[in-house]
Amino acid sequence: MEIVQALQARSLAVDGQVRAFCRRFDDQALETARLSDQARARGEALGPLHGVPITIKENVDIAGTPSTMGLRSRQNEPAKSDSVTVQAVREAGAIILGKTNVPQLLLAQEAENSVWGITHNPWDLSRSPGGSSGGEAAALASGQTPLGIGTDIGGSIRIPAHFCGIAGLKPTVDRWSNRGSVGAIPGQELVRAQIGPMARTAQDLALLATALDPLAMSRRDPAVPPFAAPRPEDVDLKGLRVGVFTDDGYLAPGPAIARAVRRAAEALADAGAEIVDYQPPGAQELLYIWLAGISADGGETMRALMADEEVCRQIKPSMRMARLPSAVRQLAAAYMASRGQDRVARLLRALGEKPVQALWTLTTERTALRRAELDAWNTQNLDLVLCPPHALPAMQLGTSGDLSLTLNYPFRYVMLNFPAGVLPITRVGEDEQNWRKPSDMVEKRCAEVEAGSAGLPVGVQVVARPWQEDRVLAAMIAIEARVIGDSAYPRTPIEPMGSSKRL
Repeated sequence: MEIVQALQARSLAVDGQVRAFCRRFDDQALETARLSDQARARGEALGPLHGVPITIKENVDIAGTPSTMGLRSRQNEPAKSDSVTVQAVREAGAIILGKTNVPQLLLAQEAENSVWGITHNPWDLSRSPGGSSGGEAAALASGQTPLGIGTDIGGSIRIPAHFCGIAGLKPTVDRWSNRGSVGAIPGQELVRAQIGPMARTAQDLALLATALDPLAMSRRDPAVPPFAAPRPEDVDLKGLRVGVFTDDGYLAPGPAIARAVRRAAEALADAGAEIVDYQPPGAQELLYIWLAGISADGGETMRALMADEEVCRQIKPSMRMARLPSAVRQLAAAYMASRGQDRVARLLRALGEKPVQALWTLTTERTALRRAELDAWNTQNLDLVLCPPHALPAMQLGTSGDLSLTLNYPFRYVMLNFPAGVLPITRVGEDEQNWRKPSDMVEKRCAEVEAGSAGLPVGVQVVARPWQEDRVLAAMIAIEARVIGDSAYPRTPIEPMGSSKRL
């Protein structure tokens, strides 16, 4: 009970600034903790998470509370039952502290909506904690919870982990059950969201990842394969081949992010892995296929959900583009291309309503890219890949609406359905924040985000073949053990800071 009380006191002290929580279960958590302590005193073990506090992302169902996705219209629609993953969390003995904030419709690299307000990055309160699991990451980084459950459809676990200096894992789709996870575009399955664990460290991440049993989940969800997940402690990193890239050829990351990838490669080499250069295929196609597929209904599903809602600033650009007639959008694309804005031109061409045949073509192209990635790994006999988690550090609040083309690195492995984790490595140096010489509108916006970013946390992305989450976690643990002593390592929990932070 003392741990829960301490975390509640911590929230009282810092969450007025961070605003990570959108719903608290203070009384229930204290009662669960009291019963947990009594069971322990009797010598009873309630599960691998006996007495461990945890928070849950707002869109994951908890019986009796609504999963609103930041929509006022859903505030009076309480979930009838716990999601399968929340059931597993309870059965493992964990204590649920509350639910954490998300962006409206879960479709932004921030955590802001008209129901719960704005969540701030505790490293710099003027910056985003990421999205859509931004509330989870902010709660973890600010010391309000030790473990969290998020979801990821385009980087929604991994982006907040990178922005906030914590660890997160996007498993292979259906490794954990997604039953009871609410999404903005139900039925869209070109690319699917996946529930996954979040924590402050890779060690804690592995604890949560292995505490919930997929075999047990499979009895409640037919999509989950009825097999227990392999454990990271059984992985021998010696001799594994690790491909490394710092630039996918579409949009270069900042120098601090490239430096983090190289430092992680050094750490795995020290652990006995073989490091080789790797250049991934399809970098120019993946991002646009994702965006084309997610907008294939012309935004009609989003418009229906938002009919009586105040549209938050982060999704206004996509809502405006979705409403443009196809002919207007194509003319705008041609104009942007004539001005040398090829990235934006291609975005305009990708968005918008499509006939079923076009959606099938996109699905075929996605599948071909998945196979091309696996073929490339086989050609080089790769077991793991290290790469950037994002092109940027945490962006300023309110700016993510026109930065969707910076998502090439996290989008890649949700599209390809390879398990991917992110862990903290370093922080942006004073000499690493004004490096970019913009060649187009996208890079100009990137340069604006990177200005003033010194001191922000930087992570690395660790990727394995499908269903090999144990290798991702083992590599993350090995990297963490070797970088945690570095002077620039982003240590959490952190006291919430204003924008005047320094290294």
